Amino acid sequence: MKKNNKVPAFFLSWILVWVLVLFNLNAEGMAPPEATGNQAYAILSSDSLDLGLLQAGGNGMGSFTLTNGGNRSMVVARVRSSCGLLITSWPREALKPGEQATISFRYDTSRPGPFRRNIVIHTNARQGTLVVKITGEVASLTPKTSD
Repeated sequence: MKKNNKVPAFFLSWILVWVLVLFNLNAEGMAPPEATGNQAYAILSSDSLDLGLLQAGGNGMGSFTLTNGGNRSMVVARVRSSCGLLITSWPREALKPGEQATISFRYDTSRPGPFRRNIVIHTNARQGTLVVKITGEVASLTPKTSD
């Protein structure tokens, strides 16, 4: 008995439809800021920052830039952190197209150990909300002794 190795036509058309849908979603996500229409478009200098090993009671400060790559003014409505140990500050003025702003933060280094926190930026840009991951470790106050 001979097997029929032909793939049904509806199955092939179903695959083709999904390939086109996925390609379209991917192409839309990669659109350059100029192609986003009459909107603000937020560009982060980095979406994650590693502060490395920090001394207890030391400087836990950092910053990153936010650029308006769109063609309308961008307003940073709110910048919040995922916990009270990470304090943020940002300029309250709207960013005109092409302008940059620095978002600064300070991590409270009074608690030893590794940390992972998020800074959430709420804007009127095309993306709406942006997240920057902040990681690092605060050294222990007392050195570890080996037995």
